[in-house]
Amino acid sequence: MTDKQPDLIRDPKYDPPYPQDFHRFWPRHVLKTLFVSAVTIALVVGLAYFYPIPSDVNMPPLPTEGEFIPAPEWYLIYIFQPFWYLTGEAAAWRSLGTFWAPLVILLAAFVLPFVFGRKKASGKRLPAGVKLLMGAGALAIWVGMTASVFNIAYPAKSAGCTSCHNPMMGVRQALPPADMAKYYKGSRQMQINVGGYRAGSTGVAESYKDANWQLRHYFEPTMTW
Repeated sequence: MTDKQPDLIRDPKYDPPYPQDFHRFWPRHVLKTLFVSAVTIALVVGLAYFYPIPSDVNMPPLPTEGEFIPAPEWYLIYIFQPFWYLTGEAAAWRSLGTFWAPLVILLAAFVLPFVFGRKKASGKRLPAGVKLLMGAGALAIWVGMTASVFNIAYPAKSAGCTSCHNPMMGVRQALPPADMAKYYKGSRQMQINVGGYRAGSTGVAESYKDANWQLRHYFEPTMTW
């Protein structure tokens, strides 16, 4: 009885004689990673130093501070846009933008290595045209997402929150409710049930301080209270 040996796919670069010109961890990889990390940290620190967020409680910023200035919050605003535009009867379609579309993108990202990784494992190289098409597609997606984020989020007042939300404006104005769970289960739910407070100018009234209200308050802090 003979033992069946599994078929192993060997990469020619791992065949003898040794040593070969591998991408060694030390010093090449370590120094390269250190250089990239140092440049990234220096860039972040430099931007934070020359373009600080206004946070002086003695001289708070204007409510419109941060408008047209790129901020990390822009990408989060882009994700929550369905809560703003899909209101009233169209609210039933919110799950397409807030759940299903992100799910499809994540699944596609997980599937791609299995689709294109098989050819690489079998020793077959992808044609240059396929590589070019994949690169162009990735670039187009990146440019499209960046342009969409910019066009949607650039009027956001990302640094003006402390203009009103600071201790000088009142008790606990700069802090969340003392009992968050009780607030949302009690006071906030009562406001929604009674319907005494409405927000939004889309023609269909929205519940008091729901996701739609939060977005409008972020974009229009002096108009949406």
